[in-house]
Amino acid sequence: MSTQPPAFSTVQGELNYLGDQVAAPFLELREKFEGPVNNHALEPHTVAILDLSASTSEQRKTAGYTVEQAGFEILDGWGDESTTAPAWANQKWDEPGWIEQEYYADVDALLKKHMGATSTFIFDHTVRKRRTEADEHLPDTPSTRTPVSTVHSDQTQWAGENRVLKHLGQDVLDRVKSGKVRAQLINVWRPLRGTALDMPLAFSDSRTVQPDDWVVNELRYETWNGQTYLIHFNEGHAWYYYRGLPTDKAILLKCYDSTSNVRTPHTAFKDPTVPSDAEPRWSIEVRAIVLTEP
Repeated sequence: MSTQPPAFSTVQGELNYLGDQVAAPFLELREKFEGPVNNHALEPHTVAILDLSASTSEQRKTAGYTVEQAGFEILDGWGDESTTAPAWANQKWDEPGWIEQEYYADVDALLKKHMGATSTFIFDHTVRKRRTEADEHLPDTPSTRTPVSTVHSDQTQWAGENRVLKHLGQDVLDRVKSGKVRAQLINVWRPLRGTALDMPLAFSDSRTVQPDDWVVNELRYETWNGQTYLIHFNEGHAWYYYRGLPTDKAILLKCYDSTSNVRTPHTAFKDPTVPSDAEPRWSIEVRAIVLTEP
């Protein structure tokens, strides 16, 4: 199947990769830790990013832009047809309890329908808002987090298995490792309160990322450690985004798969074609374990 993109427009965007001089990156997340928070040394690279906003679902499928092949997918048609843009904008996105009770159910239904999941377990979500200069003083909390402008993927293979163990237990992990159940970790990303022009999400085709490009990044929490991937630059990486993604679409990002090494690097970036006074980005990403039985 062809991996050549349709003939759509591209932008030149600056993406922050991990510098070659960092061999064992870490991020310190313990509250009372005294010392460097991280040892990341980032290198900006200007790359061509293909805009998929003019593509059809059939064109994307033909090019292999799916969670199965490329590690990302753009889904059309979200939610009830009666849901209007104003109604969507007025939902309670500042209330974590409402999101967990109401929105998680929508994500669960989406993943079961689209991916044929036997079951899902949604373990967290993050609402991100690009801050204006007036809001720069705000602390970084789950409801005030800013877009991440570093090329990364949320889970390593070890971290994916550890997530299954942490949330679903040893019996489920044993079934996953034996091949009786397939486990995937999927992020469901959507804009809130209108189209996402400001600081859009860029995502790379997993098929263009080489094994040596991935670098384990240790996350040090109070009671446990996690891992993400940072990525070294490679001119062979193919990058994509969807300019002005509307709220009736979603981007799926694969971060772990028990049956393959498919996962997609992603990052926020500044689109040079967007006016500087564009509405600051507001988005939500939900992270889910998706289980499928053969």
